Amino acid sequence: MVLTWTSPNKCKEFLLLSNQRENGLSEKTLRHQSRSHMPRTLYQTILGPEFDKVPAEIRRMHSFARVARGTADVSRGSSWGARLICRLAKLPEARMGVPVETSFEPIVGGERWTRRFDGQPFQTDMMAGTGEAYPCMLERLGPFLFKMRVTASDKGIDITPAEVSLGPLPLSLRLAPRAVGRERVVDGRYSFTVEVTFPLIGKVFGYNGRLEPAVLIDDAKAV
Repeated sequence: MVLTWTSPNKCKEFLLLSNQRENGLSEKTLRHQSRSHMPRTLYQTILGPEFDKVPAEIRRMHSFARVARGTADVSRGSSWGARLICRLAKLPEARMGVPVETSFEPIVGGERWTRRFDGQPFQTDMMAGTGEAYPCMLERLGPFLFKMRVTASDKGIDITPAEVSLGPLPLSLRLAPRAVGRERVVDGRYSFTVEVTFPLIGKVFGYNGRLEPAVLIDDAKAV
């Protein structure tokens, strides 16, 4: 006899599918609904055991938040080049204390993050990188694909660019846009900082603020 181990999440998914299948729902619908009730695992996949180093507030955000809400200060670069890029990319306007909502939607290989600054959307796809010697996350923003190094510590998470591609073409980091992110806990709340710069132009866009989980998946009670 061969015994195999099944994770608690797989057991939960099996039971959920079995119960709902009796109500006549399709397999595709059931799979989608069960995934929406499973803990998010993007950062755990990228960081492995290092994920346990980061503060509990950050772990909770990346495990059990389906939607998070808070406020952010949005800034733009002052040069004509920065203003042109922001206009073409339809990036949020510079403002202080902007209401912000971020939703995390499962996609193949990762998550789709939709940030809404006072209702104005800003969306990127976040995926786990594979085959790298360092913890790697891929972020797709329009035609750009950022391959980023993810570093965990007891202070939080730092994200720095390692490679950038424009479509199928790799770009030298000296010629590529640079996006740097930082996640911390400030006064007991999840805090974030993101800044985007371009060569020869400097700062183009940035935002920082705080978020609280607003919509949790069912397993949030397990934290």
